[in-house]
Amino acid sequence: MKNLSLFLILLLAAAKPSMGQGQVDTILNRYCRYLYQTEHPRSTDIDHWVRTISSEGRWPDINYTDEHRANWQLWTHLKRLDQLSVAWRNPASSFYHDDKVWKAINLALDDWLRHRYQNPNWWHNQIGVPQCMRDIIILLRDTLSAKQLKGALAVMAQLHVQKSGAGANLIWSADLGFHYGALTGDEALMDSCRKLIVEEIHISTGEGIQPDYSFHQHGSRLQMYQYGKAFLFSNIRLAWELHDTRWAYPPSRISILRNFLLKGWQWMARGVNTVPGTMDRSASRVGELRSPDIRFLIPFLCELDPRDASKFRTLADHQNGKEALSGFRYYPYSDFTAYQRKSFSFFLKTISTRTLPTEVGLNAENLKGRLLNSGDGYLIGDGKEYYNLMPVWDWQKLPGTTAFKDAYKIDRQPFSGSVTDEQSGLSAMAYGLEDSTGKQHMSAHKVWACHQNMVVCLVADLQADHIPGQIYTVLDQCRQQGPVMVNKPDHVIGEGTDQLSGVRWIYHAGFAYLPLKPARVTLKLGEVKGRWSAINKAQPDSLVSDRIFMPVMLPDTEAGEPSTGYVLARCHAPRDAMKLSRKPAWKILSNNKHCQAVKFSDGDLMAAFFAADSIRTKSRLSLAVDRPCLILIKGKTVYASDPLHQGGILHVLFNSSKWRVTLPQDGTTVKGIAIQ
Repeated sequence: MKNLSLFLILLLAAAKPSMGQGQVDTILNRYCRYLYQTEHPRSTDIDHWVRTISSEGRWPDINYTDEHRANWQLWTHLKRLDQLSVAWRNPASSFYHDDKVWKAINLALDDWLRHRYQNPNWWHNQIGVPQCMRDIIILLRDTLSAKQLKGALAVMAQLHVQKSGAGANLIWSADLGFHYGALTGDEALMDSCRKLIVEEIHISTGEGIQPDYSFHQHGSRLQMYQYGKAFLFSNIRLAWELHDTRWAYPPSRISILRNFLLKGWQWMARGVNTVPGTMDRSASRVGELRSPDIRFLIPFLCELDPRDASKFRTLADHQNGKEALSGFRYYPYSDFTAYQRKSFSFFLKTISTRTLPTEVGLNAENLKGRLLNSGDGYLIGDGKEYYNLMPVWDWQKLPGTTAFKDAYKIDRQPFSGSVTDEQSGLSAMAYGLEDSTGKQHMSAHKVWACHQNMVVCLVADLQADHIPGQIYTVLDQCRQQGPVMVNKPDHVIGEGTDQLSGVRWIYHAGFAYLPLKPARVTLKLGEVKGRWSAINKAQPDSLVSDRIFMPVMLPDTEAGEPSTGYVLARCHAPRDAMKLSRKPAWKILSNNKHCQAVKFSDGDLMAAFFAADSIRTKSRLSLAVDRPCLILIKGKTVYASDPLHQGGILHVLFNSSKWRVTLPQDGTTVKGIAIQ
């Protein structure tokens, strides 16, 4: 039965004088427009759902007794109902006001209203389910029966506005409260929820947007493309919905969202592709490494903030693969490095005593990810390198990590940071790993110097206690795309696991991996199998297969050296890798307990000092500092930062020149002042 029941509810509410009812209608109509422009149900899906729904309003492929806390199957029922409603209500849809679709909508809705399904995870009951029901009500508000509308509003009323919450959870709940107020004529509720939302758009060191425009949730964890995604997407849509109404966002809050998007969001991805370190446990979900995709919101951003429309369109170009960012950005509040070049990106997630390890096992997710954030570094060229590769990964050998077989827990240290001139930069960390008993332990100092098309990776002061096996450094673990050559352009390695010695360079899919000196490498190529359910209980249990490229550098046990290193380089062909190996564009000045330093062929010098120290070379180059710090010297300019986040005065002596640097406490980079 179709009627104007909601109109009557709003008419009754309007019995009390209100200046906002016309604006409420504008907001609800905008929400419909948003759904029309962003939700595009496939015709084949609509046809299938209409055909297969039972007379009781259920679909045969959904387990209606499921209680998974993460990927709840009954969520699928509501999402299908949502998609059916969009298809039926959108005037541009081929299913607009289709009788068969309307029948399926009524069957599915009535089933939910009869059973009021609940999940052990509060989030589904208080946020996820009310979100879907909000969409359905707003789409069908003038066509539902009085009984259906009352029941649907009761389901939406499961929401709980988290007045003391933070970040995405607060935005989700207040967003629901605002729309519930709009649907029931409760402007006081709309006012209070809008106030909560606007006040949550701020910069702090608590949960939410950080001073460096990274995003934290569940403590000091980088959650850029999980909770940060929900926070940003919801606020862009809300700000657009409310613009030019009395509930509009203040310009200052829109400015924060703009900066979060342009200075944070877009830098932690290459186009639409990102890496596990940006999203914590949600990396164990199918498809999540493309969560940065924000293209569908660009038209709303341009309408909301027309003065910066060109910047938003440029961002869309990046995500469409037409252009690329260029530069180096470090996020000291999250221990994250992004190095963007025209043809590739390098992303690095480190850890310190100021940031937290990844969530493992929460809602049965990320079951094998204990070593995430332990210096795992990723090279992205075409975006296929790591996408959906997680179920077949060897999680003890994350890309870029130095570890051992039974490593289980990260031993965080305070020394972690980066120094940069915003084009190049060096990141460094001191850290340790231990097994589940705490008896086996290793520690090391590591740096990554990013310059031009290279990343020089150094490992020093490698210490091992009671570790029976080898400590290894994983050069990469990505999807195999094409042939792999070692030492000679025509030396192609076949599928399988090979123990190689004297490795000077390895070439694969546009990247070269060059040990600092000929090294022993275990190289694994070819097919591997796994299951998503092994890393996330709520994900598919079916066996999947893929092809892996995994070079693992082993230590020189005879030499017993505690220091090693390698270089990652973008190379168009194997011969370029061979040339770079024969004529390096870098020189290692120091790689020991106190200092790790590299100088590039154009003169740029980068160094990590773990203590007050000095270095001197045969070419009479000298560099000295009077405290732990990170240094980048470019021409006559000295850049420095404090990886210990203590702040204070640093003195630098480079050859015969002296600098004085006032280091900030937050680990950001500053220029030194020359002392005459």
